[in-house]
Amino acid sequence: MNWLAKVVRNEPDEFVHAKLVKYGIGSHHGPRAHLAFSKKRIAFKVDLGFEETFIQGYVDGAPEGTHRISGLMVTYSDRANEFAHLNMPLLWKKSGGKGPPTYKAKLKEIAPLQDIKQLVYNEAPTTFFLLSMSPSDAGTPWKITTKTSFPKAPKGAEEGQTKVKAPVFCKGALANTPDAMKFILQETLPDLWKEVGPKTKKVQILHTIVIDSIEIPEDPSLSFAEKRKLAKRSARLLRKVVIDDKEYTSEYNFVA
Repeated sequence: MNWLAKVVRNEPDEFVHAKLVKYGIGSHHGPRAHLAFSKKRIAFKVDLGFEETFIQGYVDGAPEGTHRISGLMVTYSDRANEFAHLNMPLLWKKSGGKGPPTYKAKLKEIAPLQDIKQLVYNEAPTTFFLLSMSPSDAGTPWKITTKTSFPKAPKGAEEGQTKVKAPVFCKGALANTPDAMKFILQETLPDLWKEVGPKTKKVQILHTIVIDSIEIPEDPSLSFAEKRKLAKRSARLLRKVVIDDKEYTSEYNFVA
């Protein structure tokens, strides 16, 4: 389940906690999603934070057979052994610096859909699948394109501020099947999915994340990086959803 959906459902977990580590006290632009529905397609443009939903939607519904897959896997812990059993060999490179070590593996090949599923389903809170995929044979509308570098964090947001450039981190289209539509609505609109009907053409979802306080562990044996990673944040998720021309706003308090 997408981490934002977990917040809406009041089910914050370690995945939600991991997404909040980068945020300090104050207001921040959160992930956005632009969806467009037609008879045959679910088109999407989303920010980092929503890409995992559409990558999963792709592998769950795409036609069987082989698919072109390229991109990058990024993780902040050494998971090489966890992926070693896959039919898709991965060459991991470790990079360091002032921050914690990062492990990256590039992908560019044609692989059976089942092998891609085994890769994507091996998720973890600090693992990112920055993947682009399409069927080897013409399989429109199935296509997903994801950037392989993380975007720069936008400057602090005022509560409710949403006028920024359209999301471009991940984009593409899925076939508009009942299963695909149900999955996408549950992941992106767990609070408003009933408001989307057969005649709905577009949906825009915008978030502001407000960090009200941070509880830092007092254990002197922990490094600054460890304290930052373990700190608990009291936060609010401000949602603005526009379904065609009807606007909905909501606020969710949570700790993670």
